[in-house]
Amino acid sequence: MHTHNGHSGHSHSHNHDHSHSHSFDRAHEHNDCESDGDLNLADVLVNGDEEESSALEDVIAACLFYKSHTLNAGIYRRLKHLDDLSERHRDMISSLGTIDKIKEAEKLVRENQRFLQNLVYASSVDSTPNPKTEQETFKQWCKAFFEFRKSSGKPPVLEHHMEKVYSIMKQFVRDWAEDGKEEREQTYGPLLEALESEFAHVQPEERGKLCVLVPGAGLGRLAYEICCRGFSSQGNEFSYFMLFASNFVLNKSTEVNQHAIYPFVHQFSNVVHREDQMRKIMVPDVLPSNLPFAQSAEFSMTAGDFIEIYGAEDEKEKWDAIVTCFFMDTAKNVLDYLDTMWNAMKPGAVWINLGPLLWHFDNVENESSIELTRDEFIELVRKVGFELDERQFRDCISVPYTANDRSMLQYTYRAFMCVARKPNSVNSDDK
Repeated sequence: MHTHNGHSGHSHSHNHDHSHSHSFDRAHEHNDCESDGDLNLADVLVNGDEEESSALEDVIAACLFYKSHTLNAGIYRRLKHLDDLSERHRDMISSLGTIDKIKEAEKLVRENQRFLQNLVYASSVDSTPNPKTEQETFKQWCKAFFEFRKSSGKPPVLEHHMEKVYSIMKQFVRDWAEDGKEEREQTYGPLLEALESEFAHVQPEERGKLCVLVPGAGLGRLAYEICCRGFSSQGNEFSYFMLFASNFVLNKSTEVNQHAIYPFVHQFSNVVHREDQMRKIMVPDVLPSNLPFAQSAEFSMTAGDFIEIYGAEDEKEKWDAIVTCFFMDTAKNVLDYLDTMWNAMKPGAVWINLGPLLWHFDNVENESSIELTRDEFIELVRKVGFELDERQFRDCISVPYTANDRSMLQYTYRAFMCVARKPNSVNSDDK
């Protein structure tokens, strides 16, 4: 059972188009991993506070406004630029098929919009019409939704939220498409190998008693892969954008390659072949409900702030392992993360980490941020009390993040990987 427990609140994020991104939200109630139920966004709209409801509305608006924004900002603008050329230049460029390419991109943007509508419907309130079977009613519902935003003094969409929608498209490739397999092997592979090595003495069918936490789980693939290896795993996420997407793929998928998306259609620069930009990506590449150890291992997702949920007394010393991937640098103060992990980990538990140090709040106005070097970070881990496994430390691991492997421009992180343990004998008064 793939569940979403609790809710995610108002988000704030510091995004780079080529980087990993995260949103930071307030925490909300947390239930044990055995709880069932999909992401209950209806409850947030009805019972959530004003900040929560506003944040949820903004995400829905970004998904629903995707087509209008992308066509105006990306497609029609380019067609106008071609129209403004001299007749000679326009004829020469037209002979290359460039105008046809842009018009093809327009069609694919409309296909992406259908996907996003289904995503909203899957995670929205009961009164939302089905965009597949009630198309006209859904159009009227969308019209009323944006009229409500306008009457509330809000713009149709927040500009930076559109970048998050484009990012979510790429997240689907990274986590749930065959095209993302190589990237997953580069980033998730070392983490999974280290986790299995740590518990090699336990047979997969007996690992369900071992609980593994994955903070910043995104769309949930790493937590899913951990469960596929027999562990009871729980992903934690606090971005509504991520929660919308993970709820859709984890709880609403009924077959492999069920949905088609075109995540690179927005990219007009550094393109080698037209087909690269227009290529179709099918998701999911596996059916999340098919877990090999479903009888012995639990798989769940929680929504809310990592520090507030897992730093609480009811989470104290519950977890046998914590696996972090591209997560630690999303902290304003990484000591808060380390203290939270210490609280949640059992004595003797292992923490496995891989990622760079792109401190997300660095130079963000009105936000505090503590930036550390890699060396400072490692020393701080020791000062908290963790015992680092020097044998498993790896440096300068080349890893991409939501990369377009056919692009002429490639960003690669030189990440590091560390394995640390909470000592078996810990004086609780010390922490």
